Amino acid sequence: MSDLQPQATIPASPSNVKGADDFNEILKKYLYHWPLYILGVALALALAYFYLLKTNPVYPITATLKFDVPTESSSGGGLTTQSALVQSLDPTSKPVIVENEIDVIQSEKLIDQVVLDLKLWVTYTQKSGFLTKDLYKISPVDFNFIKQNGVLPPSGESFKIYLKDKNTFVLKELDGKKQLNKSYKFSTPIKNDFGTWQLNTTANYDSYIDSTINIDVEDPDLVGAGYQKGIKVELQDKDAPFVNLSTTDIVPARGKDVLNSLLALYQRGALEDKNKDAQKLLVFIDLRLDSVRKALTAAESKTQQYRTNEGITDLVAQAQDYRTDNQVNTKSLNDNKLQMAVLDELDRFVSSSKNDEKLPSVNPSLLEPGMQTLYDKLSDLELQRAQLLATTPPENPIYAPLDRQIATLKNQIKDKISSIRESLLATRATLLSIDSGYRKSLKKVPALNTQDNDLKTNQDIEQKLYTDLLTLREEVSLRYGSSVSDSEIVDDAHAGKVKWPMVPIVYGLAFLLGLVLPTALVYGREALNDRIISRRQIEDATGVPILGEISYLDSKSPIVVTGTRSKFAIGEQFRVLRTNLYHLHEHNGKGRVTLCTSSIGGEGKSFICSNIAVTMAYTSRKVILLEMDLRKPKVSMNFGLSSDHPGISDFLADDSLSLEGLIQHSNIPGLDILSCGPIAPNPSELLEKRRLEDLIEELKKVYDDIVIDCPPIHLVTDAIIISRVTDVSLYVARQGYTYKHEIEFIAEIHANHRFPKLTVIFNGVKSGKHGYGYSYSDKSYSSYNTSKEKEKFGSVIKSILRRF
Repeated sequence: MSDLQPQATIPASPSNVKGADDFNEILKKYLYHWPLYILGVALALALAYFYLLKTNPVYPITATLKFDVPTESSSGGGLTTQSALVQSLDPTSKPVIVENEIDVIQSEKLIDQVVLDLKLWVTYTQKSGFLTKDLYKISPVDFNFIKQNGVLPPSGESFKIYLKDKNTFVLKELDGKKQLNKSYKFSTPIKNDFGTWQLNTTANYDSYIDSTINIDVEDPDLVGAGYQKGIKVELQDKDAPFVNLSTTDIVPARGKDVLNSLLALYQRGALEDKNKDAQKLLVFIDLRLDSVRKALTAAESKTQQYRTNEGITDLVAQAQDYRTDNQVNTKSLNDNKLQMAVLDELDRFVSSSKNDEKLPSVNPSLLEPGMQTLYDKLSDLELQRAQLLATTPPENPIYAPLDRQIATLKNQIKDKISSIRESLLATRATLLSIDSGYRKSLKKVPALNTQDNDLKTNQDIEQKLYTDLLTLREEVSLRYGSSVSDSEIVDDAHAGKVKWPMVPIVYGLAFLLGLVLPTALVYGREALNDRIISRRQIEDATGVPILGEISYLDSKSPIVVTGTRSKFAIGEQFRVLRTNLYHLHEHNGKGRVTLCTSSIGGEGKSFICSNIAVTMAYTSRKVILLEMDLRKPKVSMNFGLSSDHPGISDFLADDSLSLEGLIQHSNIPGLDILSCGPIAPNPSELLEKRRLEDLIEELKKVYDDIVIDCPPIHLVTDAIIISRVTDVSLYVARQGYTYKHEIEFIAEIHANHRFPKLTVIFNGVKSGKHGYGYSYSDKSYSSYNTSKEKEKFGSVIKSILRRF
């Protein structure tokens, strides 16, 4: 039959249930150490109480600053709207970059100045019970350096003074280990290692007479660095120009003074910087105005000289006059040319010898009056002749006088034409000369205009620059005279409620710490423990079933099972084992052989064998216990039998020896003992003999149960040798004693089927200590307990201490 079959018959233990039971096991494991938790919480709460007594409350200090960020509608300044040039030059109108101003507020320069102004590098304190009281602004004395020797050490300098009377104080110093007390008058220079200094009394002095004051002097730079780290300057919202300043201090007045002084220094410095920039700009503008004024004067003089030399008053008007006069002159030339043409036509007519030619028509406006008169007379005569020709032939003598008159008029006209032509030619020459002059003047106009425009442009540029500089100077002067800071204090520094210590939080943290530290201690102790503490460690790693658990019992007697109902839970546990063995053997007949071994010595193997045998004997079964640990026997000692009695080693060594004289009777009815006998030098060789099988077979005929106590298997192989004659194998592991690495060895022998029907007995279980174990209550056996007072007063303290 397979050794796996009987495992199914073993009753399931509650510890095999996972899930919610895991939590219960963990909880029980930690609750077992409840005295440790009570002590931890009590100590933590006590420490919290003294911490609250000794710790000065810390207050949050806050202030709010608003920056004026100009908008497009408010970008104008002074009397007129500023141009881009003016805005770029005027330092009083530059927009504020809030992020840059935050860096300025947090700068080391400003904070160091605050430290110096408020003398934060000197601290006055007074011991008052558990607390150390800071005497900021209420100190009875004032420390002042007359001359400092170098730089103070990072830890600063500390000393105590005793205020003796109104005029005297005692300086307490250490000279090595010796206390030196020297009396000094106030305002008296005192020299020591860090310099020359003096103490002056304040208005609060009378309240502190006959008291001791501690004075701490530190390096101002280091104090400033500390405040710089402690002050936070943050932009409240990216879309709103509000900046929050915050810090903490045990003295609210000092925290408020620090922030208020910092804000005041910042605003004053920002305004001074703005005014300095404005003054620098005004000086620069004055220099530029002087330079531009000279350049403008030179440009005006050059333009004037040029126009004088070129005769220019108004070049555009003069050019227009040139064009108008030239047009008039051109018209005159055309009229002259037309008159000459008329004269030429008349001259051709009057010079002709023919009388039949017609007098040319002439515009009267083209003839001068004398010529017009002669022309009219000639026209009349030519008309008369034409009329006569209509009625009278040309040969008629009547034409003679008329022709003579016509000839005379023609001669007169011809003479007149000669004189007029001469006059027209002279006029033409004059007009042509005038026309040439006009043309030359008009050709010079573009060049003159370009040069004049260049001069005028240069003059206008200088004039514009001069005007802009005058405007800028006026606006900067107005702003400089009425300049205000770009920031406004919305909320002065004010203190809030105590930030730390918060009493509920301190006690809450202390309570948690009182729980966490014992838990960590238990967990760490368990994590560092290399011993088996849980049956599940064996079950999960090996697959070997647990036949049962045996509780730890602090008893000097090796036999804990009695024939009656025991007052100890361990007796019932052995009875459970007896029942489980019945299921494991699968029968209750004769000749059942049970082997018991362990990994190493001290795990309780012999104790288990002895009490299992006793338990079986109490059921009226005939039982024999074999002491086969031939190297270190203990069974005989458990039953008070002599270890010198012949036994197993004798039987195995001597084939002729009979069992009758070897078996010893115990004081338990039905239980016999076959002791080890003399310690043999070769136990393994003896056990290998066929004589062992003969021994078991002979015993099976007489006894119902044969229980074999074998040596530890991890030390010697005797148990494996003996296993060939056994039906069931019990492997004892002890809680908190058996090493964890033995689990691998158990798994190995189980996998290799070295023992028949291998099961494990978990011995020495301390109920509750590791979160599991049989929960037998002493109340179940209280009717048998006759030493209640002893348990109440003697065992309780021991039990409590053990739970630590």
